[in-house]
Amino acid sequence: MNAGGWILLLVLAVAGTVGWQLYRYPGGWKYAFGPEHDAARRDLQTARGALRGLERTGQKELAGARAAVRAATASHQRRVHAAEQHLAHLRDPGRGGFREELGGLSLYEYVLGVKSDEWCADLPLNEIAVRFEASPTAGHVYLIDPDGQQHLMSYPVAEAGEEQVRRFVVDVHNAIAEAKAFQRERASLIPKAEADLRRVRTDTTEQTQARLHLDEVTARQSGDTRIPQARQDLDAAHDRWHALTGSRPG
Repeated sequence: MNAGGWILLLVLAVAGTVGWQLYRYPGGWKYAFGPEHDAARRDLQTARGALRGLERTGQKELAGARAAVRAATASHQRRVHAAEQHLAHLRDPGRGGFREELGGLSLYEYVLGVKSDEWCADLPLNEIAVRFEASPTAGHVYLIDPDGQQHLMSYPVAEAGEEQVRRFVVDVHNAIAEAKAFQRERASLIPKAEADLRRVRTDTTEQTQARLHLDEVTARQSGDTRIPQARQDLDAAHDRWHALTGSRPG
């Protein structure tokens, strides 16, 4: 920015400051700036500051109490949602999280997804069995589905090495064991989760306390005479200024 631009900014800043001072202390230049009226300006400024400070403190306290109610409500909603999600997962776990895949086999927490030219299905892990065999040219995965039928998935060595296929079958074995344990536990976990959800839904202690605090703050502020008194004091300061200058501050 060139010198002319800086000078213009300075002029505008000074003009704004002067205008604001004249607005806050109306009546003319001498009342807004004259040293002989310092005491009158301080009197008006003190009254304004006292009211503004009380209002700011009250607003901050009330805003904090309202924010606490909102936070308690949101916290309760999050707990309820988490309990609902947990119960829904136990009732219908679905596939669960994805773990790994081998060709047309996709291993999830609770199912083994199968996709081939012959068939496509999600097999519940707790209801199937799997075994591995190797030949010089391929690794073979035998699946026994929930109906007891056997299915063969073969992987040529060029497509997947024996170690890779063998490791995948081991992982499926382990996932089957975990799924069976999960299914055994569901019978007891579901009633517990239902009870937990009922408890979380009815536990509104945090919200109740926050609302009680908000009511207390609201009632106390409604009965607080300091702000009305500060307004009266400011009106009196306005009257004194008007009597001095013939102009009443806004």
